Amino acid sequence: MVRQNDVILEGVKPAEVERLRELAEGAVLSSPGQLMPLAAKGWIDVIEGIPLITLTGRTLLDRADHRVR
Repeated sequence: MVRQNDVILEGVKPAEVERLRELAEGAVLSSPGQLMPLAAKGWIDVIEGIPLITLTGRTLLDRADHRVR
């Protein structure tokens, strides 16, 4: 099993940022395979099956938006 610290050290993958952006735009990601990497990095919390973007996740999205512009 991969420890959370190890997952965080992997860094940010473009596909993960895209999934996070989709969540922020209201998309439904119901597959655990899509949500678990984001939760393991602390970017979302899943409460009663509902993914919620954490402050860390929101900061990542804001930084990614600034880099694109």
